[in-house]
Amino acid sequence: MNTPTNDLSESSSDLERIHTSDADKAGTSKEALGKLKSSAAETAGHLKTAAASVSTDAKNYAGSVASDAAGAFKEAVETNKTAGADAIANIAHSVKEAADGIEKQAPQVAGMVRSAAEGVERISSDIRDRNVGELLDSVTKFAQRQPAAFFGVGILAGVVLTRIMRSSDRS
Repeated sequence: MNTPTNDLSESSSDLERIHTSDADKAGTSKEALGKLKSSAAETAGHLKTAAASVSTDAKNYAGSVASDAAGAFKEAVETNKTAGADAIANIAHSVKEAADGIEKQAPQVAGMVRSAAEGVERISSDIRDRNVGELLDSVTKFAQRQPAAFFGVGILAGVVLTRIMRSSDRS
């Protein structure tokens, strides 16, 4: 039979086991919580590094695409600039031939036409020899010095281009 003293010592021992078990569980929980926090911090660090890497890659790719596009645009402008200079040279050559044709009837007019053709040839060479940036600077400076002449040349160029386009549509 159990005596009351034995019951008390057994209850006391059960309480100590429960208390020890709770303390162990609390320690284990704190340890697990610490591991979870550490793992979360580590994961956040990895995510931050991955995001920075993706951002850098995206910036590099965008820069590469922009650079490629700028290069293609520059090449296209340069090609068109050369084609324009060739067209201007052909016009100058035609004007010189026309001057040769009227030389006998009107030598003074032929001389002025030939002089104008030589000026057009110089413009053609100038366009061919300069890069696009230099040409834009020259046009801007001319427009600032001679706004009326610039406006007049613009109108004349528009009329000539319109006539050329209309004649090519009829063909």
